Amino acid sequence: MQERNGISQRELCDLLGLDYKAVAVSAKEQGISTHAYLQQETGWILKDELYYPPDTEAAQTNQNKPKSPSRRKKWLNILGLFCVGIALVAAITFVNQVGIEQIRANVDKLGIWAPIALLSLRTVSVVIPAIPSTAYSVLSGTLFGFWKGIIVIFIADFAACCLNFYIAKRYGRKIVQRFVGERFIDKIDNLASKHLEDNIFLVAGFLMTGLFDFVCYAVGLTEMPWHKFIPALILGIVVSTPPIVALGAGVFTQGKWMLGLAMLGMFGLALLSGWLNRKRNQN
Repeated sequence: MQERNGISQRELCDLLGLDYKAVAVSAKEQGISTHAYLQQETGWILKDELYYPPDTEAAQTNQNKPKSPSRRKKWLNILGLFCVGIALVAAITFVNQVGIEQIRANVDKLGIWAPIALLSLRTVSVVIPAIPSTAYSVLSGTLFGFWKGIIVIFIADFAACCLNFYIAKRYGRKIVQRFVGERFIDKIDNLASKHLEDNIFLVAGFLMTGLFDFVCYAVGLTEMPWHKFIPALILGIVVSTPPIVALGAGVFTQGKWMLGLAMLGMFGLALLSGWLNRKRNQN
């Protein structure tokens, strides 16, 4: 039999004429995930966030495929980390030659335009998740210092995350897919199916991880109202921003307490991210 391509959760609902929100409500009433409910009710097979018809061996065939795509992804990740390392070494060398105080003095001469430029870049990188955004937090700490750097990133993240939530809430999944691309839309569908809207602190926890831009889109696709999203967003930003900004503020100024804060904070965020991923997989 010819192998069929898997389809996403939303596409399965559209194909079978099911209302996605009604499916989510029914799954919630039974205390199971939307994925589990759809498998139980339709018989379709779930594999790697995609559904396959019960009368095809596509899922099994997919398991027997060589692991070259994942291996390629692994090498791309390693290459990306290597490039980040080179960029960091180059940045440290440049700062040591010019002097961090001289760089900050030059930035101060730009006036309000320097923080506005960084704020704009950070905002765009959150609205379009394919663009890395963490580097801007480090850069903010380097250029503006700890407290001013936190203020810049807080404003950027708050505005961008609210925009993500509004786009998803107002225009729905199709518009969200235009921003994130087909490559990441399944990740958002997966997050949206976990009933995050029931727990503000769970949403805040996910907003403290590197998935926060996707989480804002995902939660916007659920029934979560603004008055619950805003407190979770503020809590997530307040907890996750200082360690990254402190890394940028301390690494070039030999601020031992800032580096200590950055290391402890990043370690805590890594533990939180691991726990949330395990919880998500269990669901």
